[in-house]
Amino acid sequence: MATNIRLGFFAYPWDLLDEGIDIALDAMAERCQCNAIALSASYHSGRLFRPRMNGPVTCQRSGAMVAFIPNSSHYEAGAPLPAVDRRLTEAKVLKRARERCAARNIDFGLWVVGLHNSTLGNADPDLCMLNCFGDIYTYTLCPANPRARAYLRGLVTDVCAQFHPQRILLEAIGYLGIQHGVHHELFMQPLGEAERMLLSLCFCPHCLARAAEAGVDGQTAQKQARRWARNLLAEERGCLPVDYTVAEMPALLAESPDLYAYLHVRAETTASLVAEVHEIVAAHGARLETMPTSFVRPTSRAWLEGVSLRRLAEASDTLCPLPYFTNPMEVAADLRWVKMIAGDVPLVAGLSACYPSTHSVENLTTKVISCLTEGVEGIYYFNYGLLSEQRLDWVAEANRCGQRHQSQSG
Repeated sequence: MATNIRLGFFAYPWDLLDEGIDIALDAMAERCQCNAIALSASYHSGRLFRPRMNGPVTCQRSGAMVAFIPNSSHYEAGAPLPAVDRRLTEAKVLKRARERCAARNIDFGLWVVGLHNSTLGNADPDLCMLNCFGDIYTYTLCPANPRARAYLRGLVTDVCAQFHPQRILLEAIGYLGIQHGVHHELFMQPLGEAERMLLSLCFCPHCLARAAEAGVDGQTAQKQARRWARNLLAEERGCLPVDYTVAEMPALLAESPDLYAYLHVRAETTASLVAEVHEIVAAHGARLETMPTSFVRPTSRAWLEGVSLRRLAEASDTLCPLPYFTNPMEVAADLRWVKMIAGDVPLVAGLSACYPSTHSVENLTTKVISCLTEGVEGIYYFNYGLLSEQRLDWVAEANRCGQRHQSQSG
């Protein structure tokens, strides 16, 4: 294997526990030819389907929890403490996985989901995003909120101090959108890009205060967003062809200097938070690899989650875009866009080996080679516990082909 390329999985600690930590890591290293892991230290709620498990095939995550006992000394006064998955902490999954990765020479990364946290949001709505109508998005903490920022700093300090990962793969550092897919979420009207943008802006007191500090009239931007959102929703503009509604979104920004400036304040807010996290990670001798987006694709839409690729690159060691596309050309185009905007920052890529993003071993292999051709330092497959036996074999074959490609290219 080319030692300069990391090939690994995004993985959940409960899947390692249910399958057996040694069994899972051996499967990754020996069967799938992987030399790295991004193991989730904190995750949001969800109901997960696991086709390979001999026990329960579905896994219900009833809240956003961490896989370790928090050390309260790492969290500033006023910062919330994360909820704990007692089963995982009692089994000491992260510690055991760290030891076993070291024995197998597997690069040990911890995947940290930051501000996407419905447990803390429901318990303390003051931490959350507030849209232009005053609606609270309890599934996402606001990156401008000082206590939410302190929570993320404490969380990253905690996992670095306890488990000494070689890298932190950081997700959910921005503003999540209007639709989230929560239980029985009913949106009976299609939303165009313009409506999604307007309804994904946060106008909480902390965001308005940051705007004022930057000389931006956030209250005028809020009134404009509310007025335009009302008009667009009343007309059901989202029912128009996609090309039509996509054109309307940048037109709104061109027509409202206040709204345009407000977006730039958001980007500075997220970049400054990531810079604070980077300082913590570096102090613990690890590297910070940041995912520009959680839900929007392609990465050129990262600004919808309040992220500037250029500023994010300045605040991180590495960027980890998630080109979860079927078409290898789209995967390559996504990586090229990030390189064009972010400059010389190293890249790793997240690829979905799941249905429907990947439909064959040939499709996955071509995407892997596209990533390697674009010069990524690593590839992480989503997600170890969610893949069938057949798809694990696809990952193994894609890695073998990728290794041959590297050898021939080198």
